[in-house]
Amino acid sequence: MTRLTMIAVASALLGAGIARADVSGDANPQPTQTQAPNSLVMPKGKLLLDAYLEMDLSSGAAFKPVSLTPDLWYGVTDDLTLGLVHSTTGGSGFIGGIGNSLCLTGSSNGCAQFYPDVGIDARYRLMRPLALDVGLYALDTSPFQLAVKLGISGRWSWNKLSLEAQPSLFIGLTNRNPAMAAAGKPAVNSNTEAFYLPITLAYLVAPRVDIALQPGLALPFTATGTTWRIPLAIAVRFAATPRFGIGLAFAFLDLIGGSDDGTAARSLTLGGTYAF
Repeated sequence: MTRLTMIAVASALLGAGIARADVSGDANPQPTQTQAPNSLVMPKGKLLLDAYLEMDLSSGAAFKPVSLTPDLWYGVTDDLTLGLVHSTTGGSGFIGGIGNSLCLTGSSNGCAQFYPDVGIDARYRLMRPLALDVGLYALDTSPFQLAVKLGISGRWSWNKLSLEAQPSLFIGLTNRNPAMAAAGKPAVNSNTEAFYLPITLAYLVAPRVDIALQPGLALPFTATGTTWRIPLAIAVRFAATPRFGIGLAFAFLDLIGGSDDGTAARSLTLGGTYAF
């Protein structure tokens, strides 16, 4: 397999990730105009730290909240990758989540909790370009809402162009329909089934820079008429070194959907990836 620069490899691992790093195992990868190989799992023994600074830019709620969300991925074998996940990108694949662990701005500035969510994710190579993607997620830690994730991740490349799709179904296991919160406290979301389909189209504009556009569909099975949404995100990603990548993404969280938020719900995400 050709050893590539870091510009597209983290995308192969994390689907819609906004930062890039090389995990090929080559200590001196050479620059190339070619996109990453069609692989969604890490090589055995390789470790990837992916961190996002998520900032809410919604109307009337700028920087309320701000969260720092680290994801850690490890190649157990060449076919199996395990991850400790805190970000929306690592969980559902969508760029532009807000208020995830670790939420930094406090309860008076949009944080219901400091550590609201965490997940364990596993990706197993089925065949290129597909990988089975399953996980166990605490979507909320207080009250505790546990869900199982069942998904398939795929990536296809054509010269400088790549397409990624990460359909997944989250099935609630505990506190599926919690009682409404008391007066003065945030409402607790239901923990029933939800289907997610982020689709990411990326184009390599230079050997170390690409631009990605991500529409998608979020379809909760409870109160679907008012909770379904189509978000839209755009990201610019830069390979700073063979081990370190950075990216910046702007997202409309509910561009189209039952909530009618339109362009009012927005986020800005700064991402960084380091491969060990």
